[in-house]
Parts: sequence; structure tokens; C-alpha cells
Amino acid sequence: MSVSSKLPSFKDENGSLIMGIVRSLEYEHLSPFLSTLHATGYSGGLAFFCDDISSSTRSAFSSMGIYLRDFREVRISIPFLNKKVNAYRIFSPVQKMWFYVASEEAKRQFASNAFHIHQSRHFLYTEFLENNHSYSRIMLSDTRDVVFQRDPFDFAINDSLCCFLEDPSITIENEVHNAGWIRRGFGQEILDAIGKNPISCAGITMGSVEAVLEYTRRMCSILLTPRIRSIAGITGLDQGIHNYAIRMKDFGDRLHLFENMKGPVMTMGLMKQELRNIDPESGLLLNSDGSLCNTIHQYDRHPDLLHNLPNRIIQAHSIGL
Repeated sequence: MSVSSKLPSFKDENGSLIMGIVRSLEYEHLSPFLSTLHATGYSGGLAFFCDDISSSTRSAFSSMGIYLRDFREVRISIPFLNKKVNAYRIFSPVQKMWFYVASEEAKRQFASNAFHIHQSRHFLYTEFLENNHSYSRIMLSDTRDVVFQRDPFDFAINDSLCCFLEDPSITIENEVHNAGWIRRGFGQEILDAIGKNPISCAGITMGSVEAVLEYTRRMCSILLTPRIRSIAGITGLDQGIHNYAIRMKDFGDRLHLFENMKGPVMTMGLMKQELRNIDPESGLLLNSDGSLCNTIHQYDRHPDLLHNLPNRIIQAHSIGL
């Protein structure tokens, strides 16, 4: 891999921190995330929890001032398919009985490596936040499919837990994957109770450090309940838990739900192309009121944006957005 000598740098100087997982990805896969974040003038910190990355990518990340923490999800290679699956998925019920005798600390340590990374990241984030007290605002973010048009923290966070809704026309109960995660994790009764709500995407969650720590601790607590931990190797299950927690009002008045195209994060995975509001001059994505959206998630689901949007963002900032 060839890495440019002119890499973005992150100063970690204003109390803001973005945390994300980087597994089996290289610098070029994260370049849109990093280069657009840098272009916005962001001066907060960045922490990556890494598994299966090359030494050259690690070196590039380190030179940018990114905090790196290793983890290793236990996965099993599938012969002839060039694929790895979470090993916990095939643990026997007898092996999973260990949870009934293990200490709480042992459970958390085990979960941080054995559960699917979508689930185990909450244990990693909780441990980090409990042991690092220099931050006031936190963003938990996916990495490969996220770009930034403005500083992601450039909105009133206060002491809120900020979660972000997807396309309002698609509800939990009529999207097959989201309905399945809720039904399998919590039962049909819970799906019936919350299923008519729009989906909240678990890929980005923001808030004050107190609010985010409350959120990650609650996610961990649910993940360690018998029914959920028995299926914690399932890809995407965390989205079901996330929607369960916010719709069952686990976070009270602290929770702030932002509608799609009406807030600081735009989630594009289920978004219809005709709903996009693109600035004709810059080519950047606007909210429904014409304001520039800070953070764009799942932009790669729209092929015309995949390669063009990051370059448009960098160009717009270079000439003074």
C-alpha cells in the first residue's frame, strides 16, 4: 500500500472524540472518512479499535495522532469460501452455560472478544470511556461508509443522547432485517409494540460523555441477558437492541431523536434517490430546509455518490465552504 506523505492529523484538543471500529480494512478504505473529517477543520480526537489491519495502515493511523486499541474477534475460516464467521455463533448451549457461573468482569471481557463485533464494540467503548476522562462529547461511528461535510459536533448536543432516524416511510416492522432482529431478540409482542416507529440506525450515536456512557452500559447490560447473549454472534443484532432501548424509553428525557434530513446526520441506506437534496453548485447534500448536513452515513449505497461525494467535500472546503 502506498500512503501519501501528506496525511491528515487529528489534534485531540477540544474535548470531542470520535470512536469507531476498523476490522479487515486498509488506509484507502478509510481515506474518505479521514480526509473529509480533516477538511472540515475538526480538531478533536479520534480512536480506532482495530482487528486484522496491516502494519502500513497502522503506521499511517499512528502518524495522524489516532489512538489505536487492538482487539481480536474470534472467527472461524470457512474452507473454499474465503469467508470468516463469528465463532460464538457455533458455540454449543453447554459452552454458553459458562455465563451462569462467570463473574461480571469475566463476562464483559469474554463478550468484548467473542461476540460479533457489532455487539462487542459496546464493551470496548464502555471500558475506554470509563478509563479516559478528558472528553465531553462523544460520537460512536461506523467508519468505511461515513463522510463529513461539516464538523460532526457542530450542533447543540448539551447533555443529550442523540440518535438518528432513517427514511420515515420505512418502519421497523416492515423492514425484514430490523423486524427479524427485534422478533428474535425480544419476541413478537415487543415487535408489535414498537414496530410502527421509523428505524433508528445504530451506526452513529452521539451525545455528551455521560449520555453516551449510559448508552453503551445499557447496550452491554442487554447483551448479557440470557436470551440476547445466546444469539450474540448474529450480524446486525445490535441494531435491534438499539431500537428496543430507545423505543422502550430506557434513556428518558435525555434522548433526542433526529428525523432524517432534519438534523446533523443523514442516513442514506434506505433513502430513495428522488428524496435527495443536492446543492447544484457544490454537489453536497442538504437537509430538507436547505442546510448543509454535517455527517453522511451509508453514502456508498448510492453509486453516483460513492467516488464523487468525498472529492466534492474536499474541493468545497478548499475554496471556502
